[in-house]
Amino acid sequence: MRFWGIEPKVALFAFPYALIAFYLNSILGIRTPGLPRVGAALVIVGVALWLICYLQVSRAYREGKLLTGGCYSRVRHPIYSIWGFLIIPGFSLTIGGFMLGLPLVYWLAVVKFIGGEEKALEERFGDEWRKYARRTPRFLPRP
Repeated sequence: MRFWGIEPKVALFAFPYALIAFYLNSILGIRTPGLPRVGAALVIVGVALWLICYLQVSRAYREGKLLTGGCYSRVRHPIYSIWGFLIIPGFSLTIGGFMLGLPLVYWLAVVKFIGGEEKALEERFGDEWRKYARRTPRFLPRP
C-alpha cells in the first residue's frame, strides 16, 4: 500500500462530483442558504487536525511502523474521518447547492475502498494490525 492509501481512488469519485456540482450550481443559478462561517470554521479546524495526523503518520510510515498512538489511538483512519466530517462538509456548507451532496459521495467511496487498505495493512503488520483493529474503531471514536 502506498502512503496515500485510498485517497486517489476516493478522489476519482469525489472530484468529478464536485465539478458537476459547481457546474450545476452555476448553470441553474442554485442559491441555497449557505453557512459560510460554519463551513469555514469546520475547514480551519479540519485542516489543523489533518496536519497533526499527517505529520504523525508520515513519520511512522518512513520508519515502517504501524501508528497506534496519537490521532490513531482513537480511530484507525483519522485522516479520512477529518476529511469526511470536517473539511469536505465545511467546504460543502460554504458553497451550498449541489455541493451539499459531496460528503455523501466521499463516504460512499471511502466505504467502498477501505477494505482493500485494511487488507494491505493486515498483510504488512499481521497480528499487530489485527489487535489494533479489534480495539480501535474505524472512523468514529467510542464515547
